[in-house]
Amino acid sequence: MSPRAFFSHGTAAALWGMPLPSFLETDSRPLDVGVPSGIAVPAGRGIHSHRITIDPTDIVELEGLRVTSRARTWCDLASLLNDEDLVAVGDYLIWHKHRGANRMARSTLERAFDRWHGRRGRPAISRCLPLVSDRADSRPESIMRMRVLAAGLPQPAVNLPLYTATGRFLAQPDLSWPQFRVTLDYEGRHHYTDEAQWEKDVARVPRLENHGWAHLRASRSHLRNSSTLLSDLRRRLVHGGWRGRDPSSAPSQAAGRCTTRISAAGRARGGVGGRGA
Repeated sequence: MSPRAFFSHGTAAALWGMPLPSFLETDSRPLDVGVPSGIAVPAGRGIHSHRITIDPTDIVELEGLRVTSRARTWCDLASLLNDEDLVAVGDYLIWHKHRGANRMARSTLERAFDRWHGRRGRPAISRCLPLVSDRADSRPESIMRMRVLAAGLPQPAVNLPLYTATGRFLAQPDLSWPQFRVTLDYEGRHHYTDEAQWEKDVARVPRLENHGWAHLRASRSHLRNSSTLLSDLRRRLVHGGWRGRDPSSAPSQAAGRCTTRISAAGRARGGVGGRGA
């Protein structure tokens, strides 16, 4: 590989450990290799070449390999991913539990977007950047949040600690609507295989319900088809006092514009597999 070449797009994302849909995680997928404009692109089996206009600061070294920076990689992914997957990667990048050099500020993504004029994926980045949250703990949680917004439901709080009237800790659900006293948790495999986690889940549901909260549980099957869960959620929100769109649901308008892209592209490209599912 040319000394000026670097890994980009899906390959760079995988090297950075970003949560990706299954179509980008397959071993049979060609390696994405980029070169600056004016340099001959590499050729050969198993290589997908990209001639890229790129600032030298957007190429960094990761474990001895030249790769695009995390923010640049996120922008490049906008031409490959549907909106919910792009938001899930953005959530991961600015996750508040990352420490040290792994922590990325939202402003880093914003600066990368500001430099993304006239490039593929800019409309997708414009839609998704306002929806990125630093509170989502997993890719499935991010996807469920996007499904909620795309359905026109109000904006949820993400991993917000809930307390009783006397100040005792109640729960920290993945998504919650405190004004309507509704919560939703995504439960991955470990919720069923880890005995300690299972016991916590069993205790949490009646505790929430005893304090007047409606609690919904989502699983992998709801990522494949969310319609029943979203209908149930809508009923619970209405029962809690929601009367349709309000100011807190404004971001759902941006998410709603990409509903078709989310559902159709996600299925065509391998569904919702990948990290954290």
